[in-house]
Amino acid sequence: MVAVLATSFGAFAANDNYEINDEAIENAFAEAVEVSADEINTTGSMFLTNLGVETPNMVNLNAKSVNPWGAFALCWLLGEFGIHRHYMGTKPSMWAIYTFTCGGIFGIVPVVDWVVLLVGAIQDDISEYIDNDSFFMWL
Repeated sequence: MVAVLATSFGAFAANDNYEINDEAIENAFAEAVEVSADEINTTGSMFLTNLGVETPNMVNLNAKSVNPWGAFALCWLLGEFGIHRHYMGTKPSMWAIYTFTCGGIFGIVPVVDWVVLLVGAIQDDISEYIDNDSFFMWL
């Protein structure tokens, strides 16, 4: 396997026909325009509409898409480490708080999170827990 990789990389290195045009790269960057996610959604939707393509389901790049059943499953499998909280969006130190309190106050917090997420998944609405920085997301 190593010999095959070495031979193939050697074949690419021996090809002298490839040159990098630094001036063309610099020109491309100089002419580039910076756009935001909102502009992409708006412009992309208008462009597709002008082409005759219907866009009822355009993706909002700013919206946080959280599957309630995915959050529930992560809580069930890795709740003691707070991974479900990261999936739903929270402060970066939440994993440490869950881990160093022995799984969220000896496992009590993940169990309550699990029940709350189960109810939320059944109702298909966990929006109040998304981007929640509180240790007790349900309070």
